[in-house]
Amino acid sequence: MGLQVCAATVAYNNPRDLTRLLSSLKNQGPTLRGLIIIDNSDHRCAAENRKVFDIYSKEYAFAQYHKTKSNEGSAGGFRLGMKIAHESGFEWVWVLDQDGIASNRCLSELLRRANIGDILCPQKVDIDNPSVVYTRTRLRKNFLGHLHPVRLSGAKCQIDAFGTHGVLISKKVMDSIGYYNACNFFVGYEDYDYARRALQAKFAVIAVDEAEVRHPDLAPTFLDPNGQRKRVDIHGLRPDLLGYVTKLSRGENGCKKDRSLLLFSWFYLLTESLKSWQFAIALAYSLCMLLVKFAWIRREISMQDTLNAYAKCLRSNVKKEWSYGCVEEFCQHIRK
Repeated sequence: MGLQVCAATVAYNNPRDLTRLLSSLKNQGPTLRGLIIIDNSDHRCAAENRKVFDIYSKEYAFAQYHKTKSNEGSAGGFRLGMKIAHESGFEWVWVLDQDGIASNRCLSELLRRANIGDILCPQKVDIDNPSVVYTRTRLRKNFLGHLHPVRLSGAKCQIDAFGTHGVLISKKVMDSIGYYNACNFFVGYEDYDYARRALQAKFAVIAVDEAEVRHPDLAPTFLDPNGQRKRVDIHGLRPDLLGYVTKLSRGENGCKKDRSLLLFSWFYLLTESLKSWQFAIALAYSLCMLLVKFAWIRREISMQDTLNAYAKCLRSNVKKEWSYGCVEEFCQHIRK
């Protein structure tokens, strides 16, 4: 029967986007045998999403729809989708964002590189302007550990990180390192973390330029003299910036699953991924930027909470252990 692939996506309150995505999967070839939808939506949109699933699921030998009890974010949703596909015996899991699409023959082009890669990453372009290549998903590390976008010259290049949409993950990777980390991530950076763990386990993360997916491009762009919209590529030679805790990010329980969790997930990623000397440089750079920003927007920045977070991250990085069970627990420690 050949290679068997299961597509997995996380739905959230947009049946129209889900319909567009599933429609783009219709012509991906016979190896796409499975479909999993993890639905984080509210009940009104979930009912519509279920109808969309019922229409498209008939084309698959294996199909599952799972409505979560609460919004588990992209990390929790993809973790569950990967787990279901993995335990169901699929050789590959194709993770896809709800708001993107897959171009024709994308899956077959990815599978052509199955003999050289364990995680296969398509080229991403702007869904509204396909001439804009979304190079932020092709990331390399500089000597300071900073991930920065690169333009690749080859059709099969090793990369250091990827964005979720369109990535094909082999069974042997999941056998070894499991799934997305839904404990320390909610929405954002869980894919960077997964790439880091895969590379540490000596798996090959390969960019495949012949395969293409389309996705909303959130990176800055500009109009060139010919009126064409182009990306602004920031080739980062600077250290990583930790960011700062805002006074607006407090919740009733110290932290809510919102943008504040994104920041704390970023703290976790840098603490885990940077060497001690790299983290020290990033910390020094962040402190300098914090002082500059505090002079301009002091009403927004919680200086005490930010410095507390920096100190706990530094301690965890030096000890090479993360002493907090999950991102919510870390958030609560910062607030104490």
